[in-house]
Amino acid sequence: MRPSRSTPIAPKLLQEHLRQGAASREATLARFISRVAAACVLSTLGFGLLLGWRHATTLAAVVAGFAAYYAWVHRRLRKTEPSAALLWLNVAIENSLVGILFLVDIAFAGPDMALSSPNLVIASAAIMASALRSDARFPLFAAGLTAAELVLLYVFVAYPLLPTPIPLMLSPPMILLRAIYIVVVGWLAWLFAAQFRAMAEEALRAIRQQELLGRYFLHERLGAGGMAEVFRATYSPEGGIEKTVAVKRILPAYAEDPQFIALFRREAELGSLLQHPNIVQVLDVGRLDNTHFIAMEHVDGLSLRQLIKQYGPLPVAAVMYLGSELASALDYVHRRTSREGLPLNLVHRDINPPNVLLSRIGDVKLSDFGIARAVTHAPVTRLGHVRGKTDYMAPEQLSGEALDGRVDLFALGLTLHEALTGRRTLRGTEHVTRTALMEAVRSLPPPSKMRREVPPEVDAVVMALLQALPEDRPQRGSHVEDLLRALPAPVAPYPQGQTALAHAIRDVLARRPDDAPTPAMPLPVEDADAETQESDATAKTRPSRRHGT
Repeated sequence: MRPSRSTPIAPKLLQEHLRQGAASREATLARFISRVAAACVLSTLGFGLLLGWRHATTLAAVVAGFAAYYAWVHRRLRKTEPSAALLWLNVAIENSLVGILFLVDIAFAGPDMALSSPNLVIASAAIMASALRSDARFPLFAAGLTAAELVLLYVFVAYPLLPTPIPLMLSPPMILLRAIYIVVVGWLAWLFAAQFRAMAEEALRAIRQQELLGRYFLHERLGAGGMAEVFRATYSPEGGIEKTVAVKRILPAYAEDPQFIALFRREAELGSLLQHPNIVQVLDVGRLDNTHFIAMEHVDGLSLRQLIKQYGPLPVAAVMYLGSELASALDYVHRRTSREGLPLNLVHRDINPPNVLLSRIGDVKLSDFGIARAVTHAPVTRLGHVRGKTDYMAPEQLSGEALDGRVDLFALGLTLHEALTGRRTLRGTEHVTRTALMEAVRSLPPPSKMRREVPPEVDAVVMALLQALPEDRPQRGSHVEDLLRALPAPVAPYPQGQTALAHAIRDVLARRPDDAPTPAMPLPVEDADAETQESDATAKTRPSRRHGT
């Protein structure tokens, strides 16, 4: 995400909140106005003998129409959001009522009655009510409209009908003073609204100081697992440049779990060492009160799991491009050294579609190093147990043997197989022995058995990665890159692979509702997708296998 300099986050969030609550506020205001207007109909008819029945019934009819309109607005806003045009129309109608009642009074009782009627009090109330709406200009508009109506009706309607000499209270200077007072009321309403907005913004800024040390402001939740959750967030230092990031934080119930905190901290430590265009960058790590958090690069797009589920089998060239990018990332991970120059022998151990993130333009990012292992760190999991999604494990990983980067290449082969066929290759492997898994792996069908347009050259690369014995697989990610780059032009990863992948991603995103989030972010160690929940498995479990058809 490209950093951009913009207005402070607190005013933007407040304005967004005011827009989101516009329907509720407008509906409440409409209901209040309709009820008050209905009550005014009855009270006006009660003055029938004093005003005259024709005068009273005409006034009551005008107010009844007003009540009916706002009753309709209230019902409409229970089903839909108000448009900006409707809000401006409502303000105009509310502040035109005084002018309409003025004309009725002129017609039935003369200018004296019209200019001294208590109906002008309604104008001040309508102006103050307009300050409740989301646009700060409404009070000024309402006051200007009412003052202009008063002046114009006085000059062109009432003044020619006034008897001479004109009473002081009905003289032009006094009417002009009334108009000025109305404008002052509008300005005061605007001032109150602005003051309350400033107080709300100040409250938001105060909250930000408590929200992840004031550096990150959390928005919607992108995903959650059993122990942690991920949010879209705005990195917004005071006076600095804002940037969209992803923030992963431990759930309060696990904030004191030393084993999980160790995994969480190590993910951040390892991530901070990894600087590669195909790896999600870790930007920050910290602790606030009783929770730990990691700030990461935000990838605006989809996970590979979401893409396969919604698009189906991907174009062959797109999958080969995906494989080349991931192989490059894995080669970098496996070769990475410590800051002292010592080999880390780092193994991701959890390569699978949910942990492969794809941007809208086809960028490929490997995420979630929460269970990665480096020889320079003490083991976090117990001996005899393995961590990761068992349906993507190599046989030696499932049995808890010594691991190296070739287990990641095996998982890469399963991921590419799934992307080509749209089907999970191995299922139900959480309770299988190494022998049973090796038998299942040796019987795996090549992708072309389920998808005829997959050429033999692609079958050869994928099945090379899926060899049961690690010594039979490509030994490094760079070797996989070489195999993929040697493929013939129609299915070669470059130059068409990224374009084909981006087209598939945009096709899926275009089908989503406009307000649907597009979370392509690394989830906690345990993935939220029920089909890919992380399991602990040991070598001493009952044999049972079920592999792709």
